[in-house]
Amino acid sequence: MTSEQGHKRVLVGGSWLIGARVMDRLIGIISISILARLLKPPDFGLVAVASTVVAGVELLSAFGFDWALVRHREPSVDDLNSAWTLRILFGVLTFVVLTLLGPLAASFYHQTALRPVLMAMGAASFVGSLENIGTVFFRREFAFHKEFLIRSAAKLAGFLVTVSIAFAYRSFWALVVGVICVRCVTVAASYLFHPYRPFFSLANARALFGFSTWLLLGNIIEYCREKFADLYIGRVFGPSANGLFAVAGEISIVPITEIASPINRAAYSKYTEDVRNGRDLGSSYVSIAALIWLISLPMAAGTVAVAPEVIELLLGPQWHAAEPVLRWLAVGTAFTVMAANTHYVYWALGHTRVVAALSLAGTVIIVPVTVVCARFAGYTGVAFAFAISSALILPINFMILRRLAGIKFSDLWRRVWRIAFSAIAMAAILWLSFKQPDTEGIGVAAEMLVVKVAAGFAIYTALVGLTWLACGRPAGPERATMEILETVLKKVSKKAS
Repeated sequence: MTSEQGHKRVLVGGSWLIGARVMDRLIGIISISILARLLKPPDFGLVAVASTVVAGVELLSAFGFDWALVRHREPSVDDLNSAWTLRILFGVLTFVVLTLLGPLAASFYHQTALRPVLMAMGAASFVGSLENIGTVFFRREFAFHKEFLIRSAAKLAGFLVTVSIAFAYRSFWALVVGVICVRCVTVAASYLFHPYRPFFSLANARALFGFSTWLLLGNIIEYCREKFADLYIGRVFGPSANGLFAVAGEISIVPITEIASPINRAAYSKYTEDVRNGRDLGSSYVSIAALIWLISLPMAAGTVAVAPEVIELLLGPQWHAAEPVLRWLAVGTAFTVMAANTHYVYWALGHTRVVAALSLAGTVIIVPVTVVCARFAGYTGVAFAFAISSALILPINFMILRRLAGIKFSDLWRRVWRIAFSAIAMAAILWLSFKQPDTEGIGVAAEMLVVKVAAGFAIYTALVGLTWLACGRPAGPERATMEILETVLKKVSKKAS
């Protein structure tokens, strides 16, 4: 298979996963727009605190056995069954630990409702551990359309259940039951879409731990880095501030969750294939990373400019305090986007300990910066601290990438500097051109959002195109995008004729 064919497989696979994320996000936007008016910030804050605790306990099972099987040359039946069995055992352990932690967490956060919520979410974790291990072949074989169907069905079912319960009871339990529903539908669909039927076995458990132990350690450290802010805000500023931060965070990470993450899942399959066949990763990485920059970076920059309209339109007036938080989180997301693809290179090369070390470095940076910034700027300072720490870890990441994979940042920068310039210029133009009105209702917010998005898209596209042409149309994501559009137009014209 040629490098070009491999990149097209990544693009097609990533497109399916992006489609799943877009569907997920559309449902999520509709859901949060409804729920933000049915529930109160403390309701979201309570579930956000519970989710933080659950995520910490679920690290007990975060060995990444699926990632190990994708990287494996030829996973055997014993490999598959051992991974499935281990996942279930850790699912049981997660449920037990969350049940026991309930009283302690309720006392620590002064929220008595945390006890039953943690027990219910522990049950959801156990249900999720029953998912068919055979779905790992979707990633090995680039059959990502099946993941699209599974995730879309689960998200739609969860949306219907959550909104129905919220309408009926106006309770945070709507969010909890929705999570359980998503897990149940995902498990059922995994057995419907893949014929493999696992059974209990621990024959190859020791071999699986070899790759996954460092992955677990990295996940634990990454949890400390990502969730420290949630834990800190919940303890110091209370559930209302936690709810504001959690909702703003969900919006700010759209460029990561909707674009970078889906492409990275497909890219990891390509990287592992390159490693198995002895091919260099440099060409694949630069092409895929540049594509992520092209799409995700302007989304992060644009979020800074449209924050007031997004808050007003999606959440309502009671969430206006989340506006500065959203802006600073979006800035941090922009820096995260720039290195979003590096960890998958390390995993493909078997350097899981490097990912753990990077997570540790990020934790060492963000903890003191968060405490200092929060002292001077409240919970908005926590978002500012995220932006600072994301910027500081970026050069460290690229230095390691060059040392371990021989990939120079300069090789990537030659392809993406036009994108960075255009995204920053677009955000600055929007910021200076559109003055925030004194009062802004839903109608005005919707109109202003449409105008800003349309103007931002036009400005960014024009700047990228002009700088690309001025540089002599060099190789990069612009040329790849043009080739894709030409191919699509040819197919459409053939069908039309």
